[in-house]
Amino acid sequence: MTKIIIGTTPTITYKFKVVDVADITVAILTIKERGVNIIELNLSDATVGEDSLSWTLTQEETLQIGVKTCTMMLNWKTEDGTRGASEEVFIQGAPNHIREVI
Repeated sequence: MTKIIIGTTPTITYKFKVVDVADITVAILTIKERGVNIIELNLSDATVGEDSLSWTLTQEETLQIGVKTCTMMLNWKTEDGTRGASEEVFIQGAPNHIREVI
């Protein structure tokens, strides 16, 4: 389980070994709580690396996670129509003494 301290701006990175990142046309990163999306980020929000996609969450987004357990997953599609998805992982929102945007 990955911990994210709420109110901070962590970067979430997915590395690809088989898929050529340059071929990805759609990417959707979701963080869910009890089956409901609380954060949804797209390819246009990502930093595209040679073998990775990264998203930096805002303070507001990590405050939405709160001090609870959520799930996170990445879905993507390549230019030839192939669709893939990461494993669903659990993330734990960790407390912060300052629970507001600074």
